[in-house]
Amino acid sequence: MPALLMVDPMLTSAGIVDLPDGYLQELAAEVRASGGLFLADEVQSGFGRSGPTLWRFAASGVVPDLVTLGKPMGNGYPVAAVITRREIADRFARRQEYFSTFAGSAVSAAAALTVLDILELASIPQQAVQVGNYLRESLHAINSPAIRQVRGAGLLAGIELTGDAEMADRVVERLKIAGVLIGTTGRAGNVLKVRPPLIWTAPNVDFFVNRLRAALAAEASLGTFHNFET
Repeated sequence: MPALLMVDPMLTSAGIVDLPDGYLQELAAEVRASGGLFLADEVQSGFGRSGPTLWRFAASGVVPDLVTLGKPMGNGYPVAAVITRREIADRFARRQEYFSTFAGSAVSAAAALTVLDILELASIPQQAVQVGNYLRESLHAINSPAIRQVRGAGLLAGIELTGDAEMADRVVERLKIAGVLIGTTGRAGNVLKVRPPLIWTAPNVDFFVNRLRAALAAEASLGTFHNFET
């Protein structure tokens, strides 16, 4: 089988990076020119999270050779999938033995199809764009020296802090105590990863932003800002 290059179109686990226009197209072309296959990992950025389409690779103008789907696919029900072209699947089947006890479950398929129906009927990808834009506007309005940059699309935001991973972990812990669960990402571990439920509305954004503002203010009161880079 050819070599695979797997890319999350938003580099979610690497800091949620806003890639330049045409970057993924050029990357896919280079991979194919070398005889490889381009795989888009839509587990975190797909299913309308980054909007306005269901898949982030579509917004990037690239058609992958394979696509991996996971957690959001069943909205809590355990199901995942790999999508590819028939000729690739046939070639894999001829050279590899594959077996899964739980593959092809009718219940899993029903759950996944229902999720797709709700995403379309409720216009979730379009709502993610509107609420996500409000989220980023509200984050910029915090105007804190602790925030270096706000990135992302739709309801996927990366808040890069000017401090280190330890400070980011403290902010995450403060938010947890305040009733908000987020994580960290990025090479330095100092990017707050905000990936809320797709049913978020403006009041949910306000709730989160107010508690983030308070968490950053608490850090400032402890004098931890002296660790921030200028």
